[in-house]
Amino acid sequence: MEPKKFLFTLSHATTNPMEVIGILKIASNMKAFDDSVEVAIFLLGEGVALAKKGVAKAISMEMEGNQVNVGELLDVIKEFDIKFYVCHAFMPHFGVSKDDLIENAEVRSSSYLGELLLGGYTPFSLNI
Repeated sequence: MEPKKFLFTLSHATTNPMEVIGILKIASNMKAFDDSVEVAIFLLGEGVALAKKGVAKAISMEMEGNQVNVGELLDVIKEFDIKFYVCHAFMPHFGVSKDDLIENAEVRSSSYLGELLLGGYTPFSLNI
């Protein structure tokens, strides 16, 4: 049986922590409930800033009475071996270079997003 594949897109970082936290929580929970699913997160627009060392640790907000830190959620993403792609076209505009990237980030072109979709990944994004 073909594994279930999901593609999350994130186009925000510091300007919309609720979207970032929501996506990261959903993606990590999916992997926690079913390790056989393939989950990929593709960063574009401002979202590429999440892949820059130190940025995620500075993003947090209160949810359900607890302070949630994006840097800690990225650690969970790494533990679950969730694929994390950064669109190179947006990197210069947001001051991100290959040398700045967190350990589990992989630079890809925007066309790779289309390849993932054609490869059977179900797209998912949040507009909150």
